[in-house]
Order: sequence, then structure tokens, then C-alpha cells
Amino acid sequence: MSISRTINITCPGCGTQQDVRLYDAVNVKTEPELREALMQNMLNRIQCAGCDLNFRVDKPLLYNDPKLGVLIHWVPETAEMGREAILDEFEGSLERMNAGMPADQKAPSVRLVLTRVELVELIFMLEKGLNQRVVEYVKYSIYTRNPEKANPKTHRLLLNVEDSTDEEFCFVLQNAESQELGQILRYGRAAYDSMAVLYQENAAEFLEMFPGPLISARELLLEDAEFGL
Repeated sequence: MSISRTINITCPGCGTQQDVRLYDAVNVKTEPELREALMQNMLNRIQCAGCDLNFRVDKPLLYNDPKLGVLIHWVPETAEMGREAILDEFEGSLERMNAGMPADQKAPSVRLVLTRVELVELIFMLEKGLNQRVVEYVKYSIYTRNPEKANPKTHRLLLNVEDSTDEEFCFVLQNAESQELGQILRYGRAAYDSMAVLYQENAAEFLEMFPGPLISARELLLEDAEFGL
């Protein structure tokens, strides 16, 4: 089921306070319209009663599509809670969840993303049956081979599933600070397919590289840079 609650928020434009309904969790099997709202950038979007400013409230959101068999948790980075703090708290939550599972039940697969655009990307990716770890392996290759164009410190590399074809994947660079979309990079689909076969034969390398729940080539490269690796 989807979960929402009423929260009092302050308009960033005029300071008007109002009570609004915001979603903490969405189940797109029972309420498919919430998937469309998310994809159209309308979920948790507010119209200010004072100045008519239209703005989105970014807050933790649990996305559940039972057909995908994966729960996706979006936890936005903030000044008060950065990437490391999010990872530490999330891993602790997973450990408690796994410890509380009955012995005869398997814990659900959970993914973590830090931005809305990565949430949307992952949903499209899973709906198309793509292997997230293999896609992130491709991104890792693009980042390391094109450091001038694709610098993980300044840009995210996003898979545009809708504009990809059977012959090639379409990736787009997004400025991490301004959120602006920029250059398009293309990658042969055959190379992905070959790596997907390798994953099926021996997933150990991919699992070691991207153990989860945050499966991200950019985050891996940022962590390596932080520790001088």
C-alpha cells in the first residue's frame, strides 16, 4: 500500500505555511497513477496558496513495484545528512530488517538512490529488464576512459532508456551542481550484452564492485578519490 501524511511546510518563495499531503511510500501496483506522477515530476509537488509558486518537496520516498521485485529507497542528500551518513544509517536499517525476518523468509531486495533523476533512471532500467550492475559497470568504463568529458566529481552519467536502441545505449551527462543536462554519449549495446553474459556466468566481480544497496559507478569513483585509491 502507499503511505502519505499531512505535513506543514513553508513556501521557499513567500514564506506562507500550509498543510499539504506528501507521500512517504508508493505502491504502483495498487496505485499506478503514482508512477505516472513521479515520472512526470508531479509527485510531492506543491502549489503555494500564497504566491502560486509551484515547487517539489524532496524527501525520503520508498518506491515499490511488486512486478520488479525490488524496493527502491530515495534518500536525498542534505546539508544535515550527507552521503556517508545516509549510507551508514541505511546499512544499519537493512541489518535490522534482515535480523527481524523469519528464518523461512527471504528479505526483499532493496536499492538506494540519492537523487530523483537516479530513481527515475533505475525504474526505467528495471522495467526494461536491464541488469543495473552491468549498466553501472558500463558507466564506470565510460568515466575512466573519458575523464575530461565525464568527470564524476562534476557530472552524473545517466542512461536514457527511452532514447536507447537495440544497437546502442544513450547516456547523458548531467551537471551535478546545476542539474542541467548536457552532452550525449553513445555506447554499443553489443558490449553490454557481452558483459551481461559474463554476469550470468560469474557475477562475483560485479557483486564485489557494486555490493549495494547503493549501486553507482559515480559513487564508487568518488569514494576511491576520497581515499586516494
